[in-house]
Amino acid sequence: MRISIIDLGTNTFNLLVAEILIDKQINILHRSKYPVKLGEGGINQNYITDEAQKRAHLAFVEMKQIITSHKTVKTFGFATSAIRTATNGMEFVNQIHQDFDIDIEVISGNREAELIYYGTREAVGLDDEVVAILDIGGGSNEIIIANSEEIFWKKSYPIGMTRLLEQFQPSDPIKLDELKEIEAFLKDKLSDLIEALKTYSVKTLIGSSGSFSTLRQVILAEEKAEFQPDQTRYNIKLEDFNTLHKRFLESTLEERMQMAGMDSARVHLMVIASVFINFLVKESELSVLFQSAYALKEGALLDYLKALGESEKSIS
Repeated sequence: MRISIIDLGTNTFNLLVAEILIDKQINILHRSKYPVKLGEGGINQNYITDEAQKRAHLAFVEMKQIITSHKTVKTFGFATSAIRTATNGMEFVNQIHQDFDIDIEVISGNREAELIYYGTREAVGLDDEVVAILDIGGGSNEIIIANSEEIFWKKSYPIGMTRLLEQFQPSDPIKLDELKEIEAFLKDKLSDLIEALKTYSVKTLIGSSGSFSTLRQVILAEEKAEFQPDQTRYNIKLEDFNTLHKRFLESTLEERMQMAGMDSARVHLMVIASVFINFLVKESELSVLFQSAYALKEGALLDYLKALGESEKSIS
């Protein structure tokens, strides 16, 4: 059986096509991403602009062709922050259904966090250690404190990178007073998170978002190391992150675009994302960073597989 998963992120749409074999093993057939920038220009007004909807429509044209060519029997779409907070979010979802016959589920921040946990747990191979999992989105940030067996704490913060970028509109490169203003804002909004990280004595932060993937790509490019697409986790040395963070702060958009390994779809968000990660490291006891190659879409696939197994058990 072949199924498709679409993650409708605020910045990027992600498509995953997989085949579920008879023994319940998963064979990934296709992955692709689309820099739709759904939240651009309207996210802080809780509105999806006409321009963003046009970009989304073009992405769905291509995704629908891929889904059809793979002859998938089910397609699951998951809408996150930009859509769930938009006054025209359901109108957008209904239009997608009308145009492409694809159902989109608008999920809560808590549900989003759970799916991210399932995907990251699989990619990293969690054990008894209590870790923090962070998905840096354009519209929201999901943080989960958990180990392999249990989620102890989770929360979705509606302060994603697109929201922060449009709210603060920092200079290029960012100025010191602007940096301090953003950090003061984060300190106010994330006080309960910092307390939770200390309460659970969390030392390891695992990032499952495109921002962490970009960090990995840039570091590997600078080290002239080979990128291993089948590697599902990568240790980001804290000293490498600190060096790159300083470089981001001092760089212009044009300079970042020239960095080897930089994702062009994420280049405008990397300074804010780096500030967010650095804030968490500074304010807590975090000392180990990992990047997870799996996130929401893989978590949704695993959750479906689990539900499928339980359904079969109930039938039998």
